[in-house]
Amino acid sequence: MSVRNRTRGSLLAKTLLTLNAHFVKTLRHLNSTGIPHDCALWITPCQAIYTVGMKKPVDIAFLSKEGRVVKMYRNFPPNCLAESSPDAVTALELPSNTLSESKTRTGDLIEIDPG
Repeated sequence: MSVRNRTRGSLLAKTLLTLNAHFVKTLRHLNSTGIPHDCALWITPCQAIYTVGMKKPVDIAFLSKEGRVVKMYRNFPPNCLAESSPDAVTALELPSNTLSESKTRTGDLIEIDPG
């Protein structure tokens, strides 16, 4: 699965990571190594993200049920709380600078491609 900013025509991630039955192991690995380049972690449902235990900053995009960016954080530091907006139902965690490099802005439509 890939993640695209449909509004800007840019690729946010080639690989979409999700939390499954092994979520504790997955989170432990991501906290210690960071989110790999060209990957995104999709958290659903999600109203806030606490970056406890992370070693590196991340970019965060909170999305509405339509997939629009309703709030975002660039280079969000470890051990902090990122609150969303009332319209957010899901979130993407991305490697730092992904949102800037893709020119993603609030209101952009994000598409998660199952292909």
